[in-house]
Amino acid sequence: MNLKKIIPSLFLCLMVTLLVACSYREFEDSIRNQLNNEDEEMYQNEAKIPEQPVEDQGAENAEDVLYFIGDTISFINDLGTVDYTLNAVQISENSNEVDLKKTDFDLLGYHYIGEDGSIDEHYKLVTVDVTIKNIDYTDYALKTDFEYSTEADSDRDIPLLFIEYLIGFKEGIEDPNGPFTIEASYFGGHTPIEDDPKGYYQFLLAHGEEVEVTVGWLVPADQLNVEPLYYIIGYSGHIENQLYFQLTENGEVIMGD
Repeated sequence: MNLKKIIPSLFLCLMVTLLVACSYREFEDSIRNQLNNEDEEMYQNEAKIPEQPVEDQGAENAEDVLYFIGDTISFINDLGTVDYTLNAVQISENSNEVDLKKTDFDLLGYHYIGEDGSIDEHYKLVTVDVTIKNIDYTDYALKTDFEYSTEADSDRDIPLLFIEYLIGFKEGIEDPNGPFTIEASYFGGHTPIEDDPKGYYQFLLAHGEEVEVTVGWLVPADQLNVEPLYYIIGYSGHIENQLYFQLTENGEVIMGD
């Protein structure tokens, strides 16, 4: 056998194999990059805060108006309707100003509150007083006779609700990659933390009944002074269906017209 002819042939085959492998790898990378770019292009934050007050009669849909202190939002989804009425908004530098102590807060907020009620200097406490009325909402587990995880739940015949616990600044809510929001650090109707950490934002409310609660957030003080702040109703639904109470403007509580 002529080795001089075989060696160049093997070398040529090796080169062709390497070129094919490189081309395939480049092809894979190209497809992967294209898919990643498509994923990035596919997501677009649709949250948009309206500017039209609810008193204006021109808006056709609830999503097209902005709500303020004294207004009521009726949030409707497949499970029913719940009314939220915003009664008051407070901005505090010490939790004692709203009769709250360190142990009232959730595990996150707890670390920013001093034993004397003082709040980390980089934050302020924003609280809202809200009346919640369950018109005809029934939670999914109760509606579908879902298999409950605890013995207490198995005996439950009253709807279980989650408090609307998100607020946000206009820029963060409408950010193309957002929405970016702030979770509540305090809920007045919560289950004691030591009993059920996961149930902090839950409460029971029968059809036709209402309850007055306080919800609180630790908010960056600098940002609060320059950006309007909004309470988001309907966080668990589609972004485009969320409704908004405006709470502040230039660091001050804002009232409706």
